[in-house]
Amino acid sequence: MAPLPNRAPEIALPSTALRGMRDALAASAGHEAAADALRSAGHAAGDAFFEILTAGEVTGDQPAEAFWKRFSQLFASRGWGTLRYSEVHPGVGALDATAWAEARADNTAEQPSCHFTTGMLANLLGRVAGADVAVLEVECRSRGDSRCRFLFGGTDAVFAVYERLATGEPADAALQQIG
Repeated sequence: MAPLPNRAPEIALPSTALRGMRDALAASAGHEAAADALRSAGHAAGDAFFEILTAGEVTGDQPAEAFWKRFSQLFASRGWGTLRYSEVHPGVGALDATAWAEARADNTAEQPSCHFTTGMLANLLGRVAGADVAVLEVECRSRGDSRCRFLFGGTDAVFAVYERLATGEPADAALQQIG
């Protein structure tokens, strides 16, 4: 089957390939360098996901419920998992997945580790919004959480949450404290 015009060709890989890349990068370059490389790769992939999501349509003209359903279907149809949107604070949204392809179920990670996803979501959501969007994974099945949770919003708000998390504050409490 030929790719659709003006759309990058896609390939299907088992989800273990993405986790294997993360492990190989971490082993050869260290965890921080691996996280940075995966976020950059994910960010680059966000362009193609945007083209698929919009498919010539303006995404801002549809009701929010329809947009988030279409957004979730984009990933579910490609084997990533189902994302559920919720607004958790004015200007900060959350995307939750109980079975996300990038997460590993072995509970061995010390911190959230869906780095490719955070980069990809930052680019994709930023293109949809027409402005910079920051994404922060605050829960991850890779470290034993029941879900992967990605917070997103303006860079100031998301960075304020990050700073509070860095001091050990839980995500829900951090969200309540931001302005």
